[in-house]
Amino acid sequence: MYATPFKGPRRLRTDGDGRLWITAFPESAIVRFDPATAQFTRFDLPLVPKGGDTPYALNVDRPRRLVWVNGNQSDSLYVFDIANETWQQIPMPRRVTFTRDVEFDPDGSAYTAIAHFPGWHVEDGQSTLIRVQRP
Repeated sequence: MYATPFKGPRRLRTDGDGRLWITAFPESAIVRFDPATAQFTRFDLPLVPKGGDTPYALNVDRPRRLVWVNGNQSDSLYVFDIANETWQQIPMPRRVTFTRDVEFDPDGSAYTAIAHFPGWHVEDGQSTLIRVQRP
């Protein structure tokens, strides 16, 4: 067992190097855990003011070495480039979104769904499947 130096660990996935990526739900961050060294490394979401989102889940696009993070307070997805340790924030097409997961197809497109409940909270009152294509 490992005590986490952050609160709210959830929805973890591994990368191609065997490291674990974990959302720190109430801390507006993701954390990388390296089992070989038992070290945790924190990466805050790129927000001003700091702490303005709660990352619900993440998934690792292993071939492209990207960590996709579901924000649920900012109507955004976040993409963390593992090699460069840089962020990209991707706004969702509707307000009051709550995305809960992300998955990839072979060409690198990411898919997520607006899954707020009850659905009338979402702008236009419609749940939506979203495809994000990266250049």
